[in-house]
Amino acid sequence: MLRTLVYLDADLASSIALRYTCQLAQLVDMKLYSVHVEEPDQDGHAPGTGWVRRTWESTVLKTGEFEIAQLIKAEKASCPKLDTPKMLIGDRENEILREIQKESYDLLVEGSLHSFTAKKLYDKIHSRLYRHIPCPVIIVKNLVHIEKVALIVRNEIESKKSVSMFLKIFKGAKLKLDLIFCEFQEFGHPSFNADKEINGTLSAAEEILVENKWPPENCLTIQGAPEEIGDVLRDYGLVVSPLHHTISKKSNWFQLLNHIPSPILICWQ
Repeated sequence: MLRTLVYLDADLASSIALRYTCQLAQLVDMKLYSVHVEEPDQDGHAPGTGWVRRTWESTVLKTGEFEIAQLIKAEKASCPKLDTPKMLIGDRENEILREIQKESYDLLVEGSLHSFTAKKLYDKIHSRLYRHIPCPVIIVKNLVHIEKVALIVRNEIESKKSVSMFLKIFKGAKLKLDLIFCEFQEFGHPSFNADKEINGTLSAAEEILVENKWPPENCLTIQGAPEEIGDVLRDYGLVVSPLHHTISKKSNWFQLLNHIPSPILICWQ
């Protein structure tokens, strides 16, 4: 059973992430857990010590518990499997990372509303949490129905890791799957090539999937600018992508991920 942690705040991004995670739970044998972190004041310090601090923490947690309870109540009809969320106080990234390491979760899901502003995604990818996280992450940008998955491959080594991760998470799920190889170019409308024989990376990834009784419906090479390819991928309920922590904001690969409006499963390389 896949141990899946969904991060919750009292906002739209978390509401979307929660609904999406509950869709996943209908497709995959998973146990859902949730966590919320109440952070200290802007100066980074909790007030006082002893009784004063305990009183402050109790008040903060009660406020957070009420807000998150309202969120879960609103989504209860679509997510009956969710247990009572764990409430923590401290630095958000540190507390989430500590919780994942302590409980050995297999997957983290969190909401981050789609934006064409690159800084938001870049900062998230290079955050302390993502640099040290031991499991894959799904960033939910929009609430979409999960029927078809795009698995993007870049080279044979990365594709093997991404395909293996996808199979581990979605084993037994009945989903349509396309294999995608991207060739970036500056100008012109996106073009498609379905001849997988000329692309060794696609062939190698397809072979692994066929061996695991999950043949892709299509193996496509898409040529175009990152924003154009990202727009093509909007029709998928999930995009699976390899990613290095050192990715540059100016790279075509980062620009592609930034322009994809669908949820993205990040397979760390």
